[in-house]
Amino acid sequence: MADTTRRRRRSSYDLAPTWLTRGRVVLACVVLVVGLVGGYGARLVLSLAHLFGESPISVITDIIHRGSGGAGSISNKFANGQRVNIALYGYGGNGHDGAYLSDSIMVVSIQPRGDGNPPQIAEISIPRDWFVPIPIGGSQKTYYSRVNEAYSIGQSGLPVSSAQYGGDHGGGNLADATLSNMLGIHIDHFVGLDFTAFKSAVDSVGGIDINVEHTFTDNNYPRGECDPAAKVIDCSVETIHFNAGPQHMDGATALIFARSRESSDPREGTNFARNKRQQLVLSAIKKKVLSVGGLRNLPDLLNSLGDHVKTDLPLGDALALYDLVKNVDTGTFEHVSIDDTNFIYECGPPYGTASCPAAYEYPYDRSFGTVQHFVQNLFVPPSTISQHAPISVQDGTGRNQGASKRWATLLTDTGLVAGDGGSTRLSPTTQVVDSSGGRYSATASWLAQYFGVQVTTVPAPSPAAPTSPKAAAPVGGITLVLGQDEERAFYGTSAGAYEAQSGGYAGSVGGGGGGTATVLHHTPPPATPRPAPTSAATAPSTPTTTPGTLLNPPPLSTTTSAPSPSPSPTAAGSPGASASPKARPSSTPKPTAKPTPTP
Repeated sequence: MADTTRRRRRSSYDLAPTWLTRGRVVLACVVLVVGLVGGYGARLVLSLAHLFGESPISVITDIIHRGSGGAGSISNKFANGQRVNIALYGYGGNGHDGAYLSDSIMVVSIQPRGDGNPPQIAEISIPRDWFVPIPIGGSQKTYYSRVNEAYSIGQSGLPVSSAQYGGDHGGGNLADATLSNMLGIHIDHFVGLDFTAFKSAVDSVGGIDINVEHTFTDNNYPRGECDPAAKVIDCSVETIHFNAGPQHMDGATALIFARSRESSDPREGTNFARNKRQQLVLSAIKKKVLSVGGLRNLPDLLNSLGDHVKTDLPLGDALALYDLVKNVDTGTFEHVSIDDTNFIYECGPPYGTASCPAAYEYPYDRSFGTVQHFVQNLFVPPSTISQHAPISVQDGTGRNQGASKRWATLLTDTGLVAGDGGSTRLSPTTQVVDSSGGRYSATASWLAQYFGVQVTTVPAPSPAAPTSPKAAAPVGGITLVLGQDEERAFYGTSAGAYEAQSGGYAGSVGGGGGGTATVLHHTPPPATPRPAPTSAATAPSTPTTTPGTLLNPPPLSTTTSAPSPSPSPTAAGSPGASASPKARPSSTPKPTAKPTPTP
């Protein structure tokens, strides 16, 4: 019987040969790329495959299709003008005391501007000893401790386990959730790296160049590991020293520079000074990697990271991120440090030093509203910054707590031109006074919107007759008078504009809020009245009984001591420079008390 099977006739319009399958096309692309760029390209592809846990073919596919992605991808967010936040966590790693306690915490925030304009980028340093609620989930739900324990809890289940977070990315995911609650912005992805990766990264690019700001000596730098589980227990300390001025550092030296925090020089002997040094190191690495010579070492850099880096950042998103920021001058980055000059204070009043036998830091505003409002509005529109409007910040709070200096520094961190105008007469409300004749109206409008007030316009003062050498408004400039309402909101003694504007990652002035689309060409809207206050619930109002937690601390207007948190393990470091070993101190000295602010 004849075979009735019919063979499909090939269309005359199908010009591609039958052997040209999609897999063969991708393989041909791999061969082509490697052939075009030689051994460098092959090494780069293999390095990326190892770092991101993908096959070499997947890496090539991501490179070919870079810039495409779903609704939540970085490339899509950039295309829609949405802000992206990447958290960086540095920790000791296996073999170190407190292996996953994050010694370094930083958020890199990127706000695209569109039309080929370079993005705005900020590096926000977070102090590791900030005492915060950690949302571990389960029946306990919230655990109070230092923020640096969040990564360790999710990664290793120490000192407590998390019912919600775990696995290889558990540390980063829990730390991201903690930072989101603290800062009021969505953390899109994280990168965690240990000390080995840090040192190897610096060495792989031939070292970095740092301009050390202050000469300092640290007589208590840990020589080795003091963990009983360590292979070699070494609880001794050594002396390390850095001279001010340009320094070329290898990986081991850069790590010591970035970790030292017990210098005898008060300018360098704090966690906050260390955070600023870490920003210098990261900027130096970026500058070296993106230099002509540094790009030749890129495969070596990626290989050096290898198994010592954990990230939930897909390669496609990493490439989109690189494309956006690769040509941005690091000198334009905003460097912000959350520290005791602004939103937090080291252990002391109102809780009392007797309650804090170790290093802890607390926010003045327990609702986190003040810091959230600032971080959400960190990116001032470039058109406003370009005005270079002179701003005199004056303290009309009557508290003499340094409000004018604090806000002059914070506004300068955003790119504005602000100076400390000192104290002025008592003012119940905050005022924005524009005496520029309309020249700096955009800056005045942004300030008024940020502080929730209206702009007051007055004629420009005569240059020949200033009212006061220090507190006078700049001629033809802007005066920001901080009133009693602002100081109450800052210290969290009453509900303020921050709380109303910070809830739910909203309330950004001029765009760039966490995860929400913003216009690419921003014109500051007119100043709006301070919104009606609402209560921000970022932490339970009832005490918990978990060991190591903060039991519902008293309001700032009291001097009642809160129960002492249980000491937590701290990350210890790598070998230092040179010195004779001596016994490591058994306890942390109590910090000096600060005056208690009075509402």
